[in-house]
Amino acid sequence: MDILVSNKKHTPYLKVLVLTAVLMGAFVWLMMQPNAQQRIASSDFWSGQVQQGDLQLQVSGYGRLKSKTPRLLTAQSNATVEEIVLKPGALVTPDSVILRLSDPLVSQALIEAKRLLNQSNNQFLQLKINQQRELLAQQAQLETLRSALESADLQVNAQSQLIANGIVSNIEFQRSLLEQRQLTRRLEIEQQRIAQLAQLHQANLAIAQSNTEAQQAVLAQAQTQQERLTVTAGITGVVQSLHVDLGQTVSFGQQLVLVGSTTDLYALLNVPQATMQQVELGQVVTINTRAGVISGAVSRIDPVINNGSVQVEVALTSLLTANARPELNIEGIIETGVRRNVLFIDKPVNVSPFSEATLFLLNEEKDSAMATHVQFGEQTNDKIEIVAGAKLADQFILSDMSRWLAFSTLTVI
Repeated sequence: MDILVSNKKHTPYLKVLVLTAVLMGAFVWLMMQPNAQQRIASSDFWSGQVQQGDLQLQVSGYGRLKSKTPRLLTAQSNATVEEIVLKPGALVTPDSVILRLSDPLVSQALIEAKRLLNQSNNQFLQLKINQQRELLAQQAQLETLRSALESADLQVNAQSQLIANGIVSNIEFQRSLLEQRQLTRRLEIEQQRIAQLAQLHQANLAIAQSNTEAQQAVLAQAQTQQERLTVTAGITGVVQSLHVDLGQTVSFGQQLVLVGSTTDLYALLNVPQATMQQVELGQVVTINTRAGVISGAVSRIDPVINNGSVQVEVALTSLLTANARPELNIEGIIETGVRRNVLFIDKPVNVSPFSEATLFLLNEEKDSAMATHVQFGEQTNDKIEIVAGAKLADQFILSDMSRWLAFSTLTVI
């Protein structure tokens, strides 16, 4: 009797072999097909055409207008902000009040200075009156001596005529002569005393006047301190910034307000470091203020690099636009030269001047693009010179194609 032997246990291995063969066949088929990553939609990129002509070299930068004569107002004493009259952006004249401060010590010092000046004036007046009284007393005494001397002179003259007749004794005559000499000497001394007294009075008045003038200076300073509590602009311009709040206590020397001139301005541009080798002093600059343009020239180049940019100072040479003011955001275009009769194209993404890069050149039908090595030269704001690798009217993809650089040819769909 024949026994049938089942071979079911070999079935799983057979299935695995068949599945493996199918997968390998599918893999080979896929490898033979065009790779999907080589296809790119025309809507996914933008392109530009190679042109020929004069290329105006330009460097752009963004920045702000600055005042040549800014005025920083600081606190002249410890005070409290009592009133904010004007805020940033307000136009001002030299007498425009921006802040009012209060300081009780300054007010008290002003009152005390006035009191001391009045006291000094009163003392000066009192001294002058006393000196006049003293001088009059001395002059009265001098007149008394003069009268006595005149009387003595008369007596001597009379006795000199009578002594020869024996009417007046010699001793009595000598006594009259002695009295005359004594009165003459006393008169001379009194005259000297009056002269010295006049000099002393003049010196005392000068001292008193000096004290009064010193008190006047103290009062003037106190008045100045009081006036400085009212903060005025000092120039014609605009309030650029306010550094205090209402009710805030400020200390001596603390910054209060920054005022900038609206007529004496310059531009300060931040220019990328990569393009700074083209910038030189004296180059023509066009400043766009969004309300017009202002002409200028490069006047200073900062040697310091800050965050990849260099500050370029521009002297403005034409009339200012109506909206020109300090801290206004601006855009500047610096004319750095002209390249005559060269090939150029709109600047591709991720391309730098004086570099080499791979761009995709579109065919005439624009249904395929071939990787092409291109060498670049000078750069303007939005255009760049082509030194080698392209010819006039060539059409290149200018978008970011870094993900496609592994392929030499792309199919455009």
